[in-house]
Amino acid sequence: MKRDAAARLDTLSQQLGSHAVRQGSLAKYSMAGIGGPADLLVIAHDRETLIQAVVGARALDLPIRVFGGLTNCLICDAGFRGVAILNQVRGYRFDADYRLHAESGAIIAPIARGAVGRGLGGLTWAVGLPGTVGGMVVNNAGAFGGETSSNLVAAEVLNLEGDVMQVEPAWLEFEYRRSRLKGSSEGWVLLSAIFQLRLAEGAHLQTKADEYTARRQRTQPPGRTLGSTFKNPPGDYAGRLIEAAGLKGKRVGGVMISERHANFFINDEHGTAADYQALICLAQTEVERQFGVHLEPEIEFFGMECHCGG
Repeated sequence: MKRDAAARLDTLSQQLGSHAVRQGSLAKYSMAGIGGPADLLVIAHDRETLIQAVVGARALDLPIRVFGGLTNCLICDAGFRGVAILNQVRGYRFDADYRLHAESGAIIAPIARGAVGRGLGGLTWAVGLPGTVGGMVVNNAGAFGGETSSNLVAAEVLNLEGDVMQVEPAWLEFEYRRSRLKGSSEGWVLLSAIFQLRLAEGAHLQTKADEYTARRQRTQPPGRTLGSTFKNPPGDYAGRLIEAAGLKGKRVGGVMISERHANFFINDEHGTAADYQALICLAQTEVERQFGVHLEPEIEFFGMECHCGG
C-alpha cells in the first residue's frame, strides 16, 4: 500500500483509538475461519463508533466495507485492502405494537427465539439463521417459506453525506436473496431495521420453531462454513444439482463439499479462500456441463472473483 494511504490509515486508527487495529485478522471472525487481515480492522460495539468509522474513512478517501457476522463473505487470503468494520451493535427491542426494532449488528437467531417466546409470529423461520439483522436484510434472507422482506416495514441507513435516513421497503428493491444494498457501490450503510410481527398462539410457534431447528440440524452440517454457497436456481435446488453431479465429499485442499448437504462447503482442515473458490468453480463448471444450469453464488467475494461455468 502506498505511503500516503498508510498514513491515512494511521490517522483513522488514531481517531478510533482502541476500536481499531492495523492488520487485524478477519479469519478470527469469519464463520468459516478463512480470510487474510484487513489493513485496518474496526470493531464497532455502538452506533456512534460505527458511524464515526464510516464517516472518518470516507473523509480520508479510504476503501471501506461494513461486515456483520461474516457468514456469507469469502475474503481472499491476501486480506482486505482498506477499512473493514465489524458491526457488533447488538441492541434490539420489542414494542407494544408488535414491532421489533433491531440494530443491524444484532444476531438474528436469539431475536427470533425471543419473538417466539413472546407469542409473536413473523420471524419463526429465522430461529436457526446464522448472522446478523443487517446481513439478513441486505441478502433478503429466508427459509422454510419465510423471507425478510415479508415483515420489514422500515430501515435506517447512513448516506454518503453521513446523514441517517429512514427508508421504506420499496427503496431497498428486494429480490430473491438480494436487495439494493448487496454488492452496491452507492455507499449506503444499514444501521437498523423495523419488523412488523403479529400476535400468534405461542405453543404453535414453539412447535414450528422446534421443527425448523430439528430440520436444520438434520440437513445442514455443523462446522466452519459460510452457509448456503449457491442460490437455488428456478424450480430446483443447488444442493440437489451438486449432489447429482457426483460432487458430495469432493475436496480441494482443506475445504470439502459436505456429505450431508452439497450446498454447504466445509473448512474442516486448514482451508484457504483459494481452496473455497476453487471448489465453488468446480461445482459451477460440473453442474453447467452436466445439466446446463449455471449456479449463481449466494456468498459474496472480496478480493477475488469467480466466473467459472459460464
